[in-house]
Amino acid sequence: MKKILFFLLVSFAFFQRIDAQVVAGRMNEVFLKTDLDTLSGPWEIIWGPDDSLWITESKGYTARKLHPNGGNARIVLNVMRGSTFLGNTTTSDSTFNMKFNLGSFNPQGGFAGMAIHPEYKTNPAKRFVYVAYVWKYDSTRTGARGVFYRNTIVRFTYNTTSGRLQNPVALCDTLPGSSDHNSQRMIIAPVNGVPYLFYASGDMGGGQFGNTARPIKSQDSASYEGKILRFNLEPDGDVGLLDRWIPDDNPYNGTSTRVPGESAVWASGMRNNQGFAYDSVRNILYGSSHGPFSDDEIDIIERGRNYGHPLVVGRLDGNYNNSRVATRWENNNSSNPATSAPLIVSEATNAALIGPSFKEAIYSAYAASQATVNNLYLTSPNNAGWPSEGWSGMEIYKGSQIPGWKNSLFMASLKWGRIVRTQTNAAGTAMIPINGFDTVSYFGGTNRFRDLAISPNGRDIFIVMDSSTTSSGPSASNPVVDGCRGCVQKYTFLGYQSLGDTSRIPRAIPIAKGILNQCEQANFIVINSTNNNIWVPITDTLGNVIAEIRANGNNLDTVWTSFYVKNGVVREVPTTRTLYLNRNVTITPKVQPSSAVSIRLYILASEYDSLRSARNSLGQVSGVSTLNDIGVYKNDDVCGDVLLNLTQAASMTRRQTFGAQGYYLQANINSFSTFYFAPTSRTLPIHLLTFNGNLVGEDAALQWSVDRASTPAQFELERSVNGRDFVRVASVEGVSGAIKKDYQYRDARITALATDIVYYRLYTTDQSGEKKYSNIVRVYLPLITKGAQVLPNPTAGDATLLIYAKAAGNKQYTLIDQQGRVIWKREVPVQVGQNQFTLPMEKLSPGLYFIQVDQQMIKVIRQ
Repeated sequence: MKKILFFLLVSFAFFQRIDAQVVAGRMNEVFLKTDLDTLSGPWEIIWGPDDSLWITESKGYTARKLHPNGGNARIVLNVMRGSTFLGNTTTSDSTFNMKFNLGSFNPQGGFAGMAIHPEYKTNPAKRFVYVAYVWKYDSTRTGARGVFYRNTIVRFTYNTTSGRLQNPVALCDTLPGSSDHNSQRMIIAPVNGVPYLFYASGDMGGGQFGNTARPIKSQDSASYEGKILRFNLEPDGDVGLLDRWIPDDNPYNGTSTRVPGESAVWASGMRNNQGFAYDSVRNILYGSSHGPFSDDEIDIIERGRNYGHPLVVGRLDGNYNNSRVATRWENNNSSNPATSAPLIVSEATNAALIGPSFKEAIYSAYAASQATVNNLYLTSPNNAGWPSEGWSGMEIYKGSQIPGWKNSLFMASLKWGRIVRTQTNAAGTAMIPINGFDTVSYFGGTNRFRDLAISPNGRDIFIVMDSSTTSSGPSASNPVVDGCRGCVQKYTFLGYQSLGDTSRIPRAIPIAKGILNQCEQANFIVINSTNNNIWVPITDTLGNVIAEIRANGNNLDTVWTSFYVKNGVVREVPTTRTLYLNRNVTITPKVQPSSAVSIRLYILASEYDSLRSARNSLGQVSGVSTLNDIGVYKNDDVCGDVLLNLTQAASMTRRQTFGAQGYYLQANINSFSTFYFAPTSRTLPIHLLTFNGNLVGEDAALQWSVDRASTPAQFELERSVNGRDFVRVASVEGVSGAIKKDYQYRDARITALATDIVYYRLYTTDQSGEKKYSNIVRVYLPLITKGAQVLPNPTAGDATLLIYAKAAGNKQYTLIDQQGRVIWKREVPVQVGQNQFTLPMEKLSPGLYFIQVDQQMIKVIRQ
């Protein structure tokens, strides 16, 4: 009993979630780290089309599925020697189990690469999962001439009932294998719109360590060693059992010794490509390959191209001239065999000899000088002192939720235990600096980072770590995260650290430019207990920053944002002639704060310059000569092209430059709404206690109230059909002496106007003679013909239902989902004219819904 209790306690401690907030690296991003599970040497991690994490275990020879929020990973395949997962040892399925004993023989990798058919989710007949693993041990040849294995690629079918991978079919079971540089990474990517399976086959470690005298065949097009291979996802019409998996248009068909002559070779000259990433927008397949002493490289993988190994390393910079891609003698001992790697007299000459098929790497990491490389070639006893770090799994970030990350390439680092980010240029064909650096590292630890996956939401990064520790590097000596051998970890982006009272967001992050003359929806954010005391950025769909919020302990839940940027001359308030910036931002949290929060709003330098130099319609200057002359003003406007309602000045705390591209204005506020930028020396529309209106019959019924202190001598009511050009429709005398006075006016037969919305404002003249304008009220007219309307639509939370009734009585309205199911039904009393009701849609899942009122069906989009 004590043993059982001890086992349960240990198991609970082993699998418990560990959540911690970590600052990832020099860019100051803050992530929530969660340890999801611990596995036996996890190697590949994929975000699957079923929203599960698919993981291979290199030494466990198993594939598992894991929920993105954690829990024990479930085995879906086991091909370990002796396993009966695919059937007992007398069935044909057992032939797919690996055929040697781990421990006696230890290939590099093992059960490794995995890819999932692109139609897995949409076509039940194609729930195919492709797995690559070291299958058989062949021999060990004396004299450091190599350790030989045979690798295989097998297609399995996922059974949704049993939750298992079954029905194995071999695509190729004669792939060369080794104790080193097996590569084994796979990816599915299209060629001319047709998806294919790409497999990286390494150079088998030829020329170094246990394979010192093994020939390097990366330049031999008849060999699969040191190549990128391409396979069909489904067999074609060829007769051969294996040839049917090779595309008929592969570039080296007919050049190998295989019968009937088809070759899987797609590209050559590779060393140890352990990373793939496909950019579907720019149609680029990237590969990352280990450098020998330095120069881990990123390549664009193309048909029939040669990437130079072992004759060219990384970029054509000549730093490997007069060296080889391995140490001169194994273990720096001249009595051991010399490396089989050829001497590189000149990289440029070698590239020219390869000819037009040669393709230079687009990036070469930590390229050491020629003197350093030559010294390492002649003297280095092992790879711990080499500048290269061994990039493994690779991903491209296509999201926009994390500022500045869009179109970044990420590589998992084996030797230095971290994730490395590089930034592609607009075309995706070269690398550009990140805040002045060529790379940025994240999540440094003491374990080898093997692979990563990025969730579709763009906020979650999943990482698998080897069971072994790093061999060198700063991450091991200065870890950011704790050691966690074999861990599956989740990192959720939260925001940025504070620096005093402001944000540590890097000034290299671009400011959002907006879609001119259009309200653009930004990415939503979530602010809860994990990030309510740090700065949480709001970004556009390009990953550029719009605003940041520090909630100061308030849980705002989901926060939606839209912003408008006007093209052309600076905007002007017609009533006060006040100029204001051509940018406004509307922020709507699910929960308004109960205490003050801090906000940073970003503007471009060009916008500031335009406001500073502008003159209003009377020829008056804007009143802005320095950044300190601009204030932030807020009101209840929806996102739109002009300021309409009453504004309130925010309490400013900072106004500063943001790099060379613009500025930020920081303020403390007690609620969120729409934010404008205007000179502090000018006034925006005045305040009344209330001013509203609605449609009654065919008339606009307008009501307003004032207190005694602000009772004017006269009100002038103005009307507009476009929100900009107003005409006077009535004058109403003000009443003095009352503590509060209510006014009303009916504007007759406005339904005859050719517009959907009628705008009203009050022009007041108080007893001192000062003239000011009120906020603007909208009265909606489409209800006359349509009967009902939903605003806003789309909606990020609750919406408003407007019903126009020709007679008093009761009305029924019903909410229906896309499948035609009734979610709820309401019956309400209505008066003649316009009636307003709240639609409780905040807790509904995003999607399309229908509101039915009488015979009218209204589409409503819940964001």
